[in-house]
Amino acid sequence: MKKFISLLLCAVMLISCVIMPAHAENTTKLKFGDDGKFRILHFADFQDIFYMMNATKDFIHASIEKAQPDLIVLGGDNITGGAGIIKPLTRMSIDQFMSIFEEYSIPVAAVFGNHDSEGAATKEDMMKMYESYDCFIGCAGEDLTGCGNYNLPIYASDSDKVAFNLWLIDSLTYNESDKKDNYCENDLEGYACVHKDQIDWYVKTSNELKAANGGKPVPSLVFQHIVVPEIYDALVKTETGYTLPESATGVLGEDPCPPNYSNGQFDAMVNQGDVLAMFFGHDHTNTYEVEHKGIDLVNTPGAGFHSYGDNSRGARVIDLDENDLWNYETELIFWREIFDVENNALANYRFIYSASEYSTAEQIRAFFLYIYEAVLISLQIPKKY
Repeated sequence: MKKFISLLLCAVMLISCVIMPAHAENTTKLKFGDDGKFRILHFADFQDIFYMMNATKDFIHASIEKAQPDLIVLGGDNITGGAGIIKPLTRMSIDQFMSIFEEYSIPVAAVFGNHDSEGAATKEDMMKMYESYDCFIGCAGEDLTGCGNYNLPIYASDSDKVAFNLWLIDSLTYNESDKKDNYCENDLEGYACVHKDQIDWYVKTSNELKAANGGKPVPSLVFQHIVVPEIYDALVKTETGYTLPESATGVLGEDPCPPNYSNGQFDAMVNQGDVLAMFFGHDHTNTYEVEHKGIDLVNTPGAGFHSYGDNSRGARVIDLDENDLWNYETELIFWREIFDVENNALANYRFIYSASEYSTAEQIRAFFLYIYEAVLISLQIPKKY
């Protein structure tokens, strides 16, 4: 038995080396198209293991084909800690989705969430794994707290002028005082927040972009995993909890779970005047877009089935226009809509047996109904119910 396990582990390590060869530093430049448009597809919280659920894989394919994006941004918790008992399993977990993106030859950037590095691989290890794909254009960034603090300029369609900018920031994991769980508490435990050296880097780089832009701020978007604490200043407190203001759109499916303190990240971005919106994941059932002090705080729902979620499982499309740089448009692609579960019994049963929020009994029932439905369709037998 021990010999078998050893051989199995060796095979896993060999496979992981074969499927993720090293490659040269990526020199891809993001540019607005000839039509002046640029589209981003934002996925958050795949949070799956070394064999990603097919429901998630198919959604990735369907979303890319529907959106036809110029860039894909992974919003953190791209894998779950349980995927990385050993580093080769982490590599296999990442390959489950990165190999799909490689097929489409679409540039991919990523930030980390609080679950990515809970296994054997560090963020630095994982960044090297991402960098082994030709489509990946992210990087570890400068020597700052965390890993993966970097910016991606988007150039004008007809020149090498930076027309727009994307900030990708590591929102870190947990406070040093609380490594035992991932729940928010009303004290200084819970999630960590972006550190001062990261904020200083943002301000410095923002000023450099501004200087190169004739003294005018370069319009930007921010992508990070965990929402900023100021989200609660943007919400309306009620007797029973919180709700969205009337001006907001989307759904508050759960109370946001930010850090319980701030080092001034949000205020720094307000002061710099370059950030239109900040995009987050982390809270899987939230789809809100709410404005606060001139910056939109936007949550993208979870896309994966391995962790918790609800009917809002999906991805977010963000559209930029070179002729209107200080505005953007966004919409959601929902799993249940893209596979038309209201009119497709197979898709509905598949959603139920894949989704973790259903009981085991419900999942088993849906699985057998799925098989039954598939057999009827294949044999062209009319349903009797």
